[in-house]
Amino acid sequence: MQKRMLFILTSIAALAVVVSATAMLAGKSHGARRVPAGMAIIPGGVFNMGMAGSNADEAPVHAVKLAPFLLDRYEVTNRQFAAFIEATDYVTQAERDGYAWGYLKGTGDFQAVAGASWRHPEGPASSIDDRMDHPVVCVSWEDAAAYAKWAGKRLPTEAEWEYAARGGSTQHFKAAFNETNTPAVNAHHEHATMKAAHDLSPSAKSHRLDSEQHASAANYHLVEANFWQGTWPTDNQLLDGFYYTAPVGRFTPNDFGVYDVLGNVWEWTADWYAADYYQHSPAKNPTGAASGENRVARGGSWFCSPNYCGAYNTSFRGASPPNHTFNNVGFRCAADL
Repeated sequence: MQKRMLFILTSIAALAVVVSATAMLAGKSHGARRVPAGMAIIPGGVFNMGMAGSNADEAPVHAVKLAPFLLDRYEVTNRQFAAFIEATDYVTQAERDGYAWGYLKGTGDFQAVAGASWRHPEGPASSIDDRMDHPVVCVSWEDAAAYAKWAGKRLPTEAEWEYAARGGSTQHFKAAFNETNTPAVNAHHEHATMKAAHDLSPSAKSHRLDSEQHASAANYHLVEANFWQGTWPTDNQLLDGFYYTAPVGRFTPNDFGVYDVLGNVWEWTADWYAADYYQHSPAKNPTGAASGENRVARGGSWFCSPNYCGAYNTSFRGASPPNHTFNNVGFRCAADL
C-alpha cells in the first residue's frame, strides 16, 4: 500500500486570519458582481500556510496573503457533472482509458477497475442513480479543469483551498468521531497529531503514525466528515453512515459556509506539486510551481482513517498525475471576485 493515501498511483496560523468568516448567501450581490448560487464568498486575508513539525513539504510555515475569491460551497456532484457531459459530449479520462483506480469493499487495496468511470465508480455493475447528489469521482485533473472552464469557473489554488478549509481559524482541522459514534465537532482528540508519509506509489509500505514527532493536538479542531472508521482497510464500521462517498452537505459546514473540505473525496486544486515549493513560494496569491509531473489534491477522502493517512489534515498535501482517476477523488470550483 502507498504511504500517503491520496489514491493509488502507478507512477507516481503565528499570523492569524485577519478577517472574520463570512458565509455566502446565494444570489446576493458583492459590489458590482452577483454571487453565483452555491458559492461562498471567501474574504481576503493573511494566514500561516503549512505546518511545523509535520511532513517536509508542509514546511516552512509561511505567511500568505490572498485576495477575496469565490468557492463552491459543495463538491461538484454527479448531477452537476452529468449536466456538463450532456451539454458538451465530453468523454472523461477514465472512459477513454477503460478503467479507473478504485477501492472495492473487502479487497484491502486499490486496484485498476475495468469499466470504472464517473458513471460507474466501482465498476460496470455499480451506478450513480441513487448518488446524484454525491460528489463526482473517477475524474482526472484534466476532467475537473474542463468542467470548471465550462461552468465559467476555475479550480482553486492550493493556498486558496487551505485558507478556505480553515474557515477563518488559525488552527488546523481534523476529522473524527467521538465515543458515542456521533460526529465530534470542535473538540481535541487522541488522533489529532497524525501525519502520513508522501510516497504515493502502490508499492509503498503503510506509514504508521508517531504523535510524539508532530504538532500538539492544541493546534487542531475536529470537524464532522466522511472518513473510514474501523479496522483500515478491510472493516469500515460506517459510524458516519457511508462506506464510500456521502451526499454533499451531509455534515456541518465551516465558518465560511463551505462543506466537506475534509474527507468524502480528495479535491483537485489548480497547482502543480513541488515538494520544496513552500521554501520559495510568493507571499501573495501563490499559484504553485510553474510545471511538474503531479497536480495537488487536498482534504483526504472516505478512505482515510484515524490510524492511517492523516490526510484529512488541512495542511496535508496530496499529489497525482493530472490524467489519473480514482474513486475517492473529486473537486470543487472557485472563481475570482
